[in-house]
Order: sequence, then C-alpha cells, then structure tokens
Amino acid sequence: MLGKREITRIFVWQFGCSAMSALVLGITLGPDAGAASAAGGSIAMLANLTMALIALSGGPAAANRVMRRFYFAEASKILVTVAALALAFGLFDPPARPLLAAFAIALLAHWAALVFVRKPLLSARTGE
Repeated sequence: MLGKREITRIFVWQFGCSAMSALVLGITLGPDAGAASAAGGSIAMLANLTMALIALSGGPAAANRVMRRFYFAEASKILVTVAALALAFGLFDPPARPLLAAFAIALLAHWAALVFVRKPLLSARTGE
C-alpha cells in the first residue's frame, strides 16, 4: 500500500504536468485554453486527493473494513470527478478539448508516478 510520502510524490507529479499543460496550452491556444487546462488538471488532482485521503484514513483494520473504505474512496473519487466536470462545463463553459486533455494528462501523470514511486521489494538496510 502506498504511504503518505508516495501520495505526495504522485500529487507533485500531477501538479507539475497539469501546470505545464496549462502553460503550454495557454501560450499556444490562448488564455481561455490555459484556464480550461488548469481546471482539467485540478479536477483530476482533486479527485485523486479525495480518494487518497479517504483510503488512508482510519489506520489498520480488518480486511473487510479496509475493502469497504477503498470502495467508498473510489466511489467518492468518481462522484467528485463527475460533479467537478459538470460544474466546470455548466458554469464556466470552458473549451472542452484543453480541459479534457489536461484531465487525461494528469491521470497519465498519476500512473507514470506510480512506476517511479514504487518501494523496492527488498530493503537494502535490513538485508531482507
């Protein structure tokens, strides 16, 4: 299971990729595209942060309680994503392509960070 340090690294990766996409799209396509890109990246980060906070809350427990917590965390992540996307499209009328592109980039950054954040199976300090 990932700990708070790994979750922080993933969040930093997502923030960096979201900021870069907002900067690049803002420069190339204009300020509206940059703002939409920032919103898309923020939505992905907010949803993942919601899941991480719920999943890591509560500490050790029986397996069935941990599974229920993870199911609730995943359901919350989906609801936050849907609500935030609906809010963004309903209230602000952003350009759809930059928003969804940055959302996808932030999700890919999450998965890429998992590849580089993984803990080694064997500890070098303990010699296991």
